[in-house]
Amino acid sequence: MSTEETFDTDTAVNTLFMLYCTSLMAVAILGVAFFYSGLTQRRSSLTMLGLPLLLTAFVFVDWFIWGYSLCYATASNKFIGSLNFAVLRHLGSEDNFIYSTPRGDILSFNHFLFNGIMKAICVTLTLPGCIAERGRIIPMLVFLFFWSCIIYNPVTYWFWNKNGFLSAQLMKLPVLDFAGGSPIHIVSGFTTLAYSYILGPRNPKLLYNYRNSNTGWIIVGAFLTLCGWVGFIAGCDYRFSAQSGYIVINTILCGAVSGIVWTSIDYYWSSIPFDDEVLESSTGSDTEKINIINSTNTGVAPDEFGRHLTPKISQTGVAINQHAHSKSPNPRRKISLISFCSGIMTGLVVITPGGGYVSSSVEFWKAIVFGVVGAIIANVSTRLKYFFKIDDALDIFAIHGVAGIAGSILTGIFSASRYDSEGGWVEGNWKQIGYQILGCVITSIYVFVFSCVLLYIIDYIPHLHLRIDKGFNKRMRKHLENSTKSTKDVEQQEHQGEHEDVESEGETLELLGTDNYEFNGEFSMDFMEFIKILRPDDYDDQDVIEGNENYHPNGNSTDNIFGDSSDFKLHSDHQGIINRRG
Repeated sequence: MSTEETFDTDTAVNTLFMLYCTSLMAVAILGVAFFYSGLTQRRSSLTMLGLPLLLTAFVFVDWFIWGYSLCYATASNKFIGSLNFAVLRHLGSEDNFIYSTPRGDILSFNHFLFNGIMKAICVTLTLPGCIAERGRIIPMLVFLFFWSCIIYNPVTYWFWNKNGFLSAQLMKLPVLDFAGGSPIHIVSGFTTLAYSYILGPRNPKLLYNYRNSNTGWIIVGAFLTLCGWVGFIAGCDYRFSAQSGYIVINTILCGAVSGIVWTSIDYYWSSIPFDDEVLESSTGSDTEKINIINSTNTGVAPDEFGRHLTPKISQTGVAINQHAHSKSPNPRRKISLISFCSGIMTGLVVITPGGGYVSSSVEFWKAIVFGVVGAIIANVSTRLKYFFKIDDALDIFAIHGVAGIAGSILTGIFSASRYDSEGGWVEGNWKQIGYQILGCVITSIYVFVFSCVLLYIIDYIPHLHLRIDKGFNKRMRKHLENSTKSTKDVEQQEHQGEHEDVESEGETLELLGTDNYEFNGEFSMDFMEFIKILRPDDYDDQDVIEGNENYHPNGNSTDNIFGDSSDFKLHSDHQGIINRRG
């Protein structure tokens, strides 16, 4: 078929539609950059803002050279593609001008561009958040190269290449995945879980008086991501039709419902200002309970009435408790816009694997079910990092990994029989739920195990240590071991190694932030360089911290993540004001 013969009216419309969807996906990359930058502290906000663009450049070059071919060039095996499409050499033949899929035929260059930006989105959802406030960029780029070859490309081949062993086209183990529940979100979530586990928790000194850099950027980022996600899911239909409109409606509807449900959950819990365990174990009047709290939280700065209140918050990515400075023992409930934005992101994730499988003129109710279930499960799952003691700074595992699994299982329940599939449980195909669970389990285990292996190896290569303060985890393990010893043994060990308590160079650099460490005097805000050189003596309000155990950004004890709490001391002249102002 010649090039001229292919450009009929339908092909031209579909081509323009796919180019439009691809452009919208680029907006999603910018949205993720704003979202992550707003969630982190000012000292690391430029890193989160700039990395998505930097990573997109690396990903696109990799995609052009061999990434696209390893994902979509059919090979004799069922696990990884061939190099027949490397450097787009297949476009020289008119036989390869059209790429055929069960959803429709698409021009090959459209297919290359669309799926290339899709991979860039997966990377920008994953790697910036992995290294938040403590990781190094160069080792992350080394990890990106091997992660792309060993993890992303094979998983994509499994699901979306017609010869992949989990693809619906092969019909051996047909897992339904319209736009990336497994290749995008489960890969993103479990990669982040592995990276956060190997990297270790953030330094508690970074978390004292935690403030995210810019809530406005979070709101803008969520809106831009929503706009980009419309093209992300609708474009996976590979053609322009009425179905495209139904997919757009369901995408926005699911995001809206999820945002409302997530906000409602946090709204309910936002009225609990004190540590529940302390209050429930005490009796007497409110005054007596406040006195108990005062005696158990002396490390927290008192309010104007002399009370040391430990604020409680839903651990959902919200930087601080809305009521941390409340003057009332029982403050009224308040709305969190960060919670709302987190809910929107969750809704976009959970509808991704369903997409066109659950979208038609009579199926809009399914988007509501996806939004409600996804928001509840993901909101609750944000507590998992405290159970596993893994510091997932931006809750990527909960919002993408867990919500991606939830969306995949819901697809197995509610999918209609279209795109050459037999549908889900509602169509009488109850086996589909088993296929969906199997796909999630295989992907999760494969991604987590191989990510851990890659990271462990890279961390031991000279000059490629993953963390700025490469000795932090060793010191943390040593402290936890000391906490189990007798007081006499600890005092003797501390006396023998007092020099180890001095802040190391690596710790100093990490506390100054990734912007200062990675970039040549570049910050997202012009006053950061000025703040960095101020001395804490210029201020007299709680600049020096002694024995504070309440460093967690969500107002909870560091016991939640770090195990036994520790008496970290912050003395350095250059660091006090940094921790005070965030």
